[in-house]
Amino acid sequence: MIVRVMGRVEVLHDGVARGVQGRTQRSLLSVLVLRLRVWTPASLMVEALWPGDQSERAFTRLHVQVHRLRRQLGHGVLINSASGYRLDLTPEAIDAWHFERSARSALAEASPTHDLGALRRLEAAASLWDGEPFPGVELPDTVTWQSELADLYARVQVKRAEFHLEFGDGRAALDLATQLSQEQPENERAQVLRMSALQQTGQDAEVHRAFGEVHRALTDLGVDPGPDLLDAHRALACSREAEIRSELTVVDAAGDLIPSSENPTDPSMRGSALRRELAYLLMGKGRHSEALTLLERLEALHSGLGHENTCALLLRDMVAVMGLTGDLRRALRLLGAASRLDERTTGTDAMLRIIRALVLTHMRRLSRAEDSLMAAGEPTGTQPRQVMWWRTRSQIDRRAGRPRDAVAGALRAWGIGREAGTEVDLGPVLLDVACSMRDAAEVECFDWYRTVLRHAHTAMRVPLAASAHASMAKAHLLWGSPETAAVHSRAGLELAQWSGCWLFAGRAADRLAEAEEHLGEASSALRHRYEAQSFYRRIDFPAPIGFGSGSEAYAVLTAAPAARGDWPRTHSRGRRRS
Repeated sequence: MIVRVMGRVEVLHDGVARGVQGRTQRSLLSVLVLRLRVWTPASLMVEALWPGDQSERAFTRLHVQVHRLRRQLGHGVLINSASGYRLDLTPEAIDAWHFERSARSALAEASPTHDLGALRRLEAAASLWDGEPFPGVELPDTVTWQSELADLYARVQVKRAEFHLEFGDGRAALDLATQLSQEQPENERAQVLRMSALQQTGQDAEVHRAFGEVHRALTDLGVDPGPDLLDAHRALACSREAEIRSELTVVDAAGDLIPSSENPTDPSMRGSALRRELAYLLMGKGRHSEALTLLERLEALHSGLGHENTCALLLRDMVAVMGLTGDLRRALRLLGAASRLDERTTGTDAMLRIIRALVLTHMRRLSRAEDSLMAAGEPTGTQPRQVMWWRTRSQIDRRAGRPRDAVAGALRAWGIGREAGTEVDLGPVLLDVACSMRDAAEVECFDWYRTVLRHAHTAMRVPLAASAHASMAKAHLLWGSPETAAVHSRAGLELAQWSGCWLFAGRAADRLAEAEEHLGEASSALRHRYEAQSFYRRIDFPAPIGFGSGSEAYAVLTAAPAARGDWPRTHSRGRRRS
């Protein structure tokens, strides 16, 4: 037998539902449900049903109501003793108790890793919610439990939305957050998640409108927006790209302003400075061709003016773009050209050597990277330079198998970067910390990964999100969660392909293949191994260690060469941005 008190009050016998008729009967059943498997004295029940009436007549009425309810419940369910009455049912036989236990367990067991199993437990708990508990029953104790269960349901839905955002499924997160924000307009966390999901699904223009709706709803309730909601709105709604383009229409609308000097404070340099900043924003959004076009035009302009130091800086900017697309060999050539320019002006720039060391590290040329970093000298000078030095030191140590040293270096970079404020891009630093902690087997890495993803999506940093997803997939593989690794790999692969980050795409495809191998999906794994190789070839990048003669995939490749090229490329779940 099943007792339902969520959405309606009824009893199910062999799957057949019978409604509990009458306010008194529903109230009586509600009192017994609240005090499940606990003896409830008759005096307490009389007080709950007829407050202030402890007459003999009230106790007689109670006995009549108990008799009627007992007939509905069936033999042996509503039992009595000298201590009072109680229901002889398990918590699983009553929907409210079943939901509460499942929800609390799912929330408590949401492991630090946020694996797919935790999401499934949350979804199972949410499926048990059937509407407002104890409808039509107004007892003090039921009102309290109604509020507690509704709050528990909201927490489950919020957590589910957070998981979907983390897994890169913005549409599912948007559906959940929208539903919850409509049901509970005062729930600011749901409103923040809704705006984040709008942004993640490419509906940036809707963020302003969504905040306006929330503000009006809160005003109607007599509540002012809290700091979390205001901060989220400012972060999501502001568009530095729009601001720069607007300023350029005033400063240098035709794009023909000729700088008179290389001095950054020179007003004639304003157009160049704005375009360089715009290029970085476009690069962060994955619009690499636009960024490169801007930088190439600027480099040509300053080259014609003989501004060699500025040209060196612009070449360094292009290296950053090449680093995101994965074209590291070309990046090294550009660095060489930048160094030659710099040597003729201000002398060897230590930052160029540090960046060279970082590029070589990504190419796994650790000995040369170490030499370049040592040639750059100690981590002194400006804060951005110190951050880059420690980032490079951390990545060399991590790839050389010294994870503890890598963690220390990444945290040092993070500390300096936080002090520097807007002078340092903290997104990559956060990712360095997460990766080094992952390789040091510290479960805290997952908290850092989640911070990276929030930062990336809030700032619309598509390449950063792609890299974070691919890297987080490796962490889940190390922690024995191949299903969750596959989810993050697919998200990273989609974002990397969309933004043209072919090195990240190759890594995501490799991670997906490894996850599928663990899940026994050999055919799909092989297809993604091929796909990873195609990405690496696209940028002339050497195949990563691990896809060699010792791997299972390699054995299949060499055994069945005729099968090559028979699979379609991975298709994303849909272009979320245009």
